[in-house]
Amino acid sequence: MIKRVLSSFGLFLVGIGLFGFIFYKTGLTVDLLLSTFEEMNPFLIAFCPLLVATFFLFSSLKWRLVTQAQTEERLGLFFYFRYISLSATLGQVLPLTLTNAAVRAFAMKRRDVMPPMKTAGLFIWDQGFDFLALSLLMLAGVSYVFLGLDWTIVTLLLFGAVAAVYFAMPILISFISWLAGFFGRLTFLPGGVRQKFLELQRARILDHGLARKLFLLALCKFLTGCVLYTVIVMAAGYASIANVVFWGAPSAEMAGVLSQMPGGLGAFDWTWVGIFTKSGLIAQVAATVAVGLRCLLVFTNTFVTMCTLSVYYLFVRRPK
Repeated sequence: MIKRVLSSFGLFLVGIGLFGFIFYKTGLTVDLLLSTFEEMNPFLIAFCPLLVATFFLFSSLKWRLVTQAQTEERLGLFFYFRYISLSATLGQVLPLTLTNAAVRAFAMKRRDVMPPMKTAGLFIWDQGFDFLALSLLMLAGVSYVFLGLDWTIVTLLLFGAVAAVYFAMPILISFISWLAGFFGRLTFLPGGVRQKFLELQRARILDHGLARKLFLLALCKFLTGCVLYTVIVMAAGYASIANVVFWGAPSAEMAGVLSQMPGGLGAFDWTWVGIFTKSGLIAQVAATVAVGLRCLLVFTNTFVTMCTLSVYYLFVRRPK
């Protein structure tokens, strides 16, 4: 546990260093950043909390589906939404890389739904579909932003890839089930490990109908994120690069995920600097928009979470 915390804190320090290097490398100043905030379109910014809430909603629906597939307990959607929003905000502001998994484990344990290890297994399954959907969107975005393909062709390619994964899902799930059974029969593996594989083979989460739903919800979630980033950049007055921002967003998201930095700190932001520079903005302006994007994400996530917790404590847990 101590090693994990130290590792997370070390990654956080690296992320802080990378984030701060943006200011040094591009000549970005706090005054320039504040002036950018002052000039932003308030009507477009006011639309951002709705998009963040929609992003959380898709995540909540995914979590509820995988949980209900493994337990008879039926919890309300607001329960999942509350903890998803909390984990997202903590992941943005705390130096931890496993906040999402830890918050989910705490929520399930608190309601005596399932033990932490089982929650961790479901979290990995849930996140696998996130990674699959984000990978398809990232490949489409790279084709548009860096290879210069027309957006209509990119859209058609993305639609074809999504359709292929959707219809091939039974084959994928059958293969995972066979693989789990194969490892479960390997006698040189410890008995406890083999038992885990055999339990996975019989688990109700290995259902292609459920897998299709998780994949489509993950796709909708990240498309909502693309719209969110596009709206923020348009609010800053750069509507001319809206297409680049929309298609480039998955690459920034993936950079943050693969870096394992808390909230993708540093990797996420530098990827945006690169995308904005590629779209024609000078380095200082690109850095201003990228850092402003990060600040607005933290603020909007926190705002939605505080509203959610306020509703919970005022109306759900209100003393009778």
